[in-house]
Amino acid sequence: MLRPHDHVASVLHACTQLRAVDCATQVHDFSIKAGSCSDVYVGAALIDFYSKNGDIEGARIVFDELPVRNAVTWTTIITCYSQAGRSEVSFQLFNQMRQTGTLPDRYVLSSYLEGGKQIHGYVLRNGVDMDVSVNNVLIDLYSKCHRVRYARKVFDDVVIKNTVSWMTMIAGYMQNAYYSDAMELLSEMSRLGWCPDGFTCTTILTSCGSLGALEKGKQVHSYTIKTNLACDEFVKNGLIDMYAKCDPLADARTTFDAVVEHNVVSYNAMIEGYASNGEALRSIEPIK
Repeated sequence: MLRPHDHVASVLHACTQLRAVDCATQVHDFSIKAGSCSDVYVGAALIDFYSKNGDIEGARIVFDELPVRNAVTWTTIITCYSQAGRSEVSFQLFNQMRQTGTLPDRYVLSSYLEGGKQIHGYVLRNGVDMDVSVNNVLIDLYSKCHRVRYARKVFDDVVIKNTVSWMTMIAGYMQNAYYSDAMELLSEMSRLGWCPDGFTCTTILTSCGSLGALEKGKQVHSYTIKTNLACDEFVKNGLIDMYAKCDPLADARTTFDAVVEHNVVSYNAMIEGYASNGEALRSIEPIK
């Protein structure tokens, strides 16, 4: 069911596409009287309208007056300044967004990419120091937008990496089916003295399961055994999930049975494995 605010946002989007400035201005006036302009989606639509009509200051006023902001509104205002060539302001807003704990989700990543590239370009041109967390966000951004070479360029340029840097780049490779590169990077990480933790391995195992990459999953399993991570609760659950999704239920069940204390995650992974492989009746066995 659409909310009244949704109708206002839809009309504003239509006005923006049609360049109906007078109509959009009237809708803005109506939204102020009706209290709709405080809605994040109406706010995003207004920011987008003013931005595409060259009124950056108007867009910024709407943004600043929003009582609540989300990934959509942050993305819209950052893109607004990026497209206007105001990369320095985009970078400032980007940092403010990070400080609020807001990150773009997969639905806004495509529109955010251009803004992200502008921010990255601004940093490179002006020699601005970025802490490792900003670089990690850029690696994740490029990876999720399938710009793996850009992601690797950012990764390679990071002088002082942390575990998240390695994990994000490895996960980016896995998400884009660069399996060999992911495994090579995992090996390099270990060779350089970094110790991939249980969370890193679980992330890779989850990707292997989602992509049906059984052989790569087995390589990670072997790695966890050699590094004594196979006993980690999260890794065990990741192994069960990976094997169950890649079809070899016997391996999944063996891993499941080796777990001393089961939890909801391990039960669900095993049950879903049986069910998805046409063995619905056996799906009740793990919970007997």
